[in-house]
Amino acid sequence: MIRTAVIHDLEKIVQLEEKVFGASLGYSFLKSELLENEFSHIYVYTLNNEVIGYLSFRQIDTNADILNFLVDIPYQGQGIGSQLFEHALLEMKSSGVNSLVLEVRVSNQKAIAFYEKYGAVIVTVIPNYYDKEDGYMMHMEVK
Repeated sequence: MIRTAVIHDLEKIVQLEEKVFGASLGYSFLKSELLENEFSHIYVYTLNNEVIGYLSFRQIDTNADILNFLVDIPYQGQGIGSQLFEHALLEMKSSGVNSLVLEVRVSNQKAIAFYEKYGAVIVTVIPNYYDKEDGYMMHMEVK
């Protein structure tokens, strides 16, 4: 089930970020995004009432930027990420978004292929965007 995140989801989101990415945006940052940032949207994917994935983005006017997107490792490759991403795209479209940007590690070929499947293209390389690794900025139209 996909729903908007609530405050009690944040600890699990931090745990998932640390597990999947090796680092987290942090509880305080996520709490601020959830409760204080009117431009922020956070959605969780739950299975048996447990958060197993999430996607967050910021929207300013007709533009959106994905902040973070993950699915817990045992559940990857089962279509959960696609469902979550497509849900976010529908939410963006209904809110007037027509342009989406995101950043991804240059080494994350799985994620790059995922985004390309939806029409995203690499716009530029961002040197040292991640800890000791370059990132790609990708762009896609929201249709």
